[in-house]
Amino acid sequence: MNQNRKQAAIPVGKYVSNLREHIGSFGHAWVEGELSEHTARRGHWYFTIADESSSLKCVMWQSRTQHVNFKPEPGQLLRVYGSPTVYPKYCRLQFDVRKIERRHTTGDLQKRFLELQNKFAKEGLFDPDRKSILPRLPRCIGIATSAEGAALQDILRILRDRYPVCQVILASVRVQGPGAAPEIAEAIQQFHRLSTDRQPDLLIIGRGGGSLEDLWAFNEEVVARAIAESEIPIISAVGHETDTTIADLVADVRAATPSHAAQTAVPELAAVVQHVDRLEQQMHTLTAGRITVMRRRVHQITDSYSFNTPINMVRDTQQTVHNCIDQLYDACSTRLQSYKHRVEVLQGQMKALDPKLLLHRGYARIEHNGESVRSSRQLKTKDTIEIHFGDGHREAIVSD
Repeated sequence: MNQNRKQAAIPVGKYVSNLREHIGSFGHAWVEGELSEHTARRGHWYFTIADESSSLKCVMWQSRTQHVNFKPEPGQLLRVYGSPTVYPKYCRLQFDVRKIERRHTTGDLQKRFLELQNKFAKEGLFDPDRKSILPRLPRCIGIATSAEGAALQDILRILRDRYPVCQVILASVRVQGPGAAPEIAEAIQQFHRLSTDRQPDLLIIGRGGGSLEDLWAFNEEVVARAIAESEIPIISAVGHETDTTIADLVADVRAATPSHAAQTAVPELAAVVQHVDRLEQQMHTLTAGRITVMRRRVHQITDSYSFNTPINMVRDTQQTVHNCIDQLYDACSTRLQSYKHRVEVLQGQMKALDPKLLLHRGYARIEHNGESVRSSRQLKTKDTIEIHFGDGHREAIVSD
């Protein structure tokens, strides 16, 4: 009797909910297939990937699609990472995509790179004759890169350490993904639109390393044209030493890394001061030698028979010679004082920028794991830090 009794029915919603929970327990996985159809609505992507035997409906929400740097097109071979789920309203199985990658795109990008390289080479954009010489002592340097990237911090650190008297103007731009290339080109043009007294003497454009696809913005034609048309010398510092982009080839100087770009852009201030000191000494020696030679020549002339015959002419000429010597000595002394003053100004600037002086004034420098702490957001509760004073350091633990 009990075996013939009908089992209680499960409501559709509850059954679908149980089914969804069961399917969701399968976990995350990478799935590969060819894109057969794609639809975008309000930033969300709905698409299907398939192979010879099956197809899989996929969804990728707008919060994730905005970080994808390519446009899916039918026929592309894709790798997607996510988990299966059930859309309750229609009990439809779909794959909730968290990450998406194109497969076998490197060859296409490499082919496009070679096409652009050949095109610009024929136009002469890579010719050494059109490249500008970098200024030896730049007054101001413009940087076009991401404000959040590590490349910027590397550049600023080296510029500050080597040549702190140089001014820096930053143009924060995207360095990868859609829209990055136009932003980089526009930044170069904006530097040229600055007034003459604010315009940089040198530009550095670049970013840290990455894949060929990550660096592709620096291969775009709009960036290459902007670099070629720039009247301000440009250093390109894209990726690592092994990475080469069209921007590297068009730029006036190619740096292996962003750090190398900063080292190339400016000299060490201490070396400049030493060079000025040497020039001052050389000028003093040469001037003193020249004066000695001139005095000897004057004595030779004044001691000669023909010179002493017309006594009045001798006196007039002798007075003229002495006046010339005094004027020359005054001119040399003024020039030497000018160079000495410039050296003293540079030495004063170096001394004012010495971080050790700040510590002796009562300031302190905080380090965590060997790196300077510039923001409270770098520290967590219970982190061990070192506090450096002018006369030593102490360890402390962050309590709040």
